[in-house]
Amino acid sequence: MVKTPPETTRVAPTTLALIADFGNCGPGAARVATMVDAWAVDAVATAGDNTYDDDPGCTPFTESVGDYYDSYVNDPDGPRFWPALGNHDYEDPNAGLAKYRDYFTYLSTEADAQQRWYDVTVGGIHLFVLDNDAPDADLAAQRTWLRERLAASRAADPTTWNVVVFHRPAFTSASHPDEVAMRPDAGWDYRGWGADIVIAGHQHVYEDVVVDGMHYVTAGIATNGLERGGCDAELTTGSRLCREGVEGALRIVATAASLTLEYRQPGDGSGTVLDTIGLTR
Repeated sequence: MVKTPPETTRVAPTTLALIADFGNCGPGAARVATMVDAWAVDAVATAGDNTYDDDPGCTPFTESVGDYYDSYVNDPDGPRFWPALGNHDYEDPNAGLAKYRDYFTYLSTEADAQQRWYDVTVGGIHLFVLDNDAPDADLAAQRTWLRERLAASRAADPTTWNVVVFHRPAFTSASHPDEVAMRPDAGWDYRGWGADIVIAGHQHVYEDVVVDGMHYVTAGIATNGLERGGCDAELTTGSRLCREGVEGALRIVATAASLTLEYRQPGDGSGTVLDTIGLTR
């Protein structure tokens, strides 16, 4: 017997901000946070590096996140800030997984007792947050978990947009090497499992790489003072656009029929749109 998908009662669009590589307490972090506030988003997500050690006066998480996004972390109606772990969150002085968990106490332990990977639904967007700095055995566990959870999400509500987020990009044209262990040919069949888009950080550039119809987005840099390397002179296969040296954030708007991502640079009000990606059903 063919099961009829459940009807959705969702009417209003879902608006999400996604930031990456921002935790240095710099003036750019404040500019991006002000722009995000102007968007009146339902939630903020990150693609990692929620702290950096380049400013000893910037306390990991409590200041690097809390000084800019406390109203989302500690919303009286429940948290609206959904981070991914990055290498600096693990490695930097006074940071580390224990400090991260002490600050983000509300992250689910259902998938991982250490709260390194989890999923959460925000309106019409289902976020699947992974940790690609985890040991190989844990990466394998995440791969199985993601496959099962994406299938369950697609079956439960076909109108929900499944967004996969982790720190090190699988496809990139910037200074750090590609995270080949997170590619489809390494067993991560994002598209086949039901993902709609994959978003990462780490490179401090904005890029959109399209591989077999799937957009792999590197989400820019949400502060200033951390610019490096930039985009390679010869972009990787499938790279549609690579922008360097531009602080900003992704504004993601979901309806039942469309998912629109805009990379915006701070400016007057809601910022300047530098690139747009549109997905439709």
